[in-house]
Amino acid sequence: MLAIATSIDALAVGITFAFLQVAIVPSVAIIGVVTFVLSFVGVAVGHFFGARFEKPATIAGGVVLILIGVKTLFEHLGVIAL
Repeated sequence: MLAIATSIDALAVGITFAFLQVAIVPSVAIIGVVTFVLSFVGVAVGHFFGARFEKPATIAGGVVLILIGVKTLFEHLGVIAL
């Protein structure tokens, strides 16, 4: 589903660029640079916080997964209706 959504988004951007007669090379360069910088920052921040909060984040993630499982179980048993 994510791949389909991404493809539709790329198609919409391409058509919009064509209608607006946008210069493709500078636009692609800007999009590429911004994507690279934000990805790099995300990896750096993730590395910093991952090293610092590895154990509590693992516990919090496990608790969230257990709660999602309990919620799903209760929904299927008819205890709650969301």
